[in-house]
Amino acid sequence: MSGTNLPEMDDNQSARPSLVLRLGITGARNLRADQLGRIREQLRNVFGLVKTEMEQLASVKEVADSYASEAGAGLRPRMYLVTPLALGADRLAARAALDEGFEIFVPMPFPQKVYEEDFTGNIGKSPDAEPITAEQDLAEFRQLLSRASGRLELDGAGRSGPEDSAGRAYEAVGRFVVRHCDFLVAVWDGKPSNGRGGTAEIVHYAASAGVPAWWINALEETDPVWLADIHDILDPLPPEAVELSAEEKLQEYLRRLISPPVKVPGHKGFWDKVASWFEEKEISPLDAYFTEKPRAKRSIWKTYSSVMKWSGGNAGEMPTAPSPQAAALPAGPVSAYWFARYANADGRASDYAERYRSGYLLTILSTMTVLACGACALGLGVWPSHRELWPRLMGIIEMGSLLLIVVLLLLAIHYEWHRKSIEYRLLAELFRKEETLAAVGWALSIEKVQQLADNEQLSWIGWLFAANQRAGPLLEGTIAPVESGRAILLYLIDEQLAYHRRRERKALGASRTFENLGTVTFVAVLLFVALKLSAEVGKLPNFAIGFGVLATVLAGVSAAFVAIRGYAELPLLAEQSHHMVRELLNARNRVSRLDMNRALVSQDLGTQAAAVATLMLQDLDGWGRLFRGKQMDAS
Repeated sequence: MSGTNLPEMDDNQSARPSLVLRLGITGARNLRADQLGRIREQLRNVFGLVKTEMEQLASVKEVADSYASEAGAGLRPRMYLVTPLALGADRLAARAALDEGFEIFVPMPFPQKVYEEDFTGNIGKSPDAEPITAEQDLAEFRQLLSRASGRLELDGAGRSGPEDSAGRAYEAVGRFVVRHCDFLVAVWDGKPSNGRGGTAEIVHYAASAGVPAWWINALEETDPVWLADIHDILDPLPPEAVELSAEEKLQEYLRRLISPPVKVPGHKGFWDKVASWFEEKEISPLDAYFTEKPRAKRSIWKTYSSVMKWSGGNAGEMPTAPSPQAAALPAGPVSAYWFARYANADGRASDYAERYRSGYLLTILSTMTVLACGACALGLGVWPSHRELWPRLMGIIEMGSLLLIVVLLLLAIHYEWHRKSIEYRLLAELFRKEETLAAVGWALSIEKVQQLADNEQLSWIGWLFAANQRAGPLLEGTIAPVESGRAILLYLIDEQLAYHRRRERKALGASRTFENLGTVTFVAVLLFVALKLSAEVGKLPNFAIGFGVLATVLAGVSAAFVAIRGYAELPLLAEQSHHMVRELLNARNRVSRLDMNRALVSQDLGTQAAAVATLMLQDLDGWGRLFRGKQMDAS
């Protein structure tokens, strides 16, 4: 398998996505001869409208800044039509798209040799259609295929296969078109399909998946209709109730799809305003992701991982032996494209998470130090020989700890450690899921991504992922054999199993450690309070003060252990990972049992890959919601 050319990425910044738009086509094979001229003209109009709108968008500064690889560089949009080049609407659309400067990508339901057996013309099949012989049908297909920028053969069985195997294959290629287009052009009579994989079925699949359609009526001389979702098909508005024309709706859709999201100002408290004094200017999260440089790794930001490793035992160690599936992983351009983006976002997410978690932990420890120093200053100051030394020394340490808390707080707010650690992790995992799905010719649903990035603050993630998805290479060649696709999916599942088993052991171990330490120190507090009371009863003031100091210091230590355990949500993480291990084992069993010699097993594999991706995204969403509210603050 291969793919199209890829943009290069350097070590210092993320590659901006290319400005790309993909259209899909579905439509009748045997169009009425008296409607061909109108349909051809309406196809030219929609492709011309898309080309004009994309060129206008490319000239907008905000768009150019988000897509151009270099500042001031010209931005040229690339537009694709994804089409199986079936007789009829597919080929009319392909010619119209090529005339407007589009490229075409051709997925085929079967290997090309088998697919060509279906090009038998329409003589005697449809009296209303323009007649075409089998030789003309095949020659027309091959001529258009020679102009394609890429092609992919699915693993369907032809007419000689089991019953309805051809219908399943045509359904699979129609769904492939929908999964890999930004909107669908449908030349459709508005009636139900005659067979599996027909136009009506593909239009309904697109509408249910959140992919809008430009509907050209195959039988009636009517204006095109914009189908935004399934309600526009099942319960359309009367013409007089429609406020915008189909052209205006398409233009609005393209502007919303292509234009980068605007920065949403958040609430700023006192410390946010103080931290903003050091900013030259406020930039959007999207611009920050493109332009920020990697930061030097310092040992202070390894505090959290060191403490978790100590408290959780060796569960945090990464396994050194590679997965047995690792050797079978393909190294083609599709995997390389998505892995490069995953690695970039993953590195940033890990770096910011380490800084934020270590900052939080150091803040808790500094707070404990402030409390301990205050208690020691009061207690040790009663000794005549240390009346000036200890309060002064404790005061210096206390002030230093308070200043460290302020510095950590301002750094966390200024560099947005918390927000970036969560958002970059979400972006990295989206890229990783897409890498797995793309290997079997599938794609992550943008609708699911938008549900995950469910607020305006996260809209830039959904936009950036969708832009990279549009610009990413498609599989080329043949999708069979799909064993490499299963190897990728099993590798992902095994990697996640190892991670969640490790996280469960680590979380449980750390939870027990901090719970035991908190319990021991609390019992010690009770003991020293009892000793303090005994000393007071026995009129031993110095001992009473000493025991009181120890009780106060240990109370702070106990509170710190409880705070660390509560901040890390260790029991909940362990429970979440335990659930994921069970679900991933079930998924692994389903994938392992697939018959890889069955026709269209790639679709079964894609279904399993999509289910695993959804499971992992749900886990990520739960993790994100768990920690989204744990921003560092002065309290």
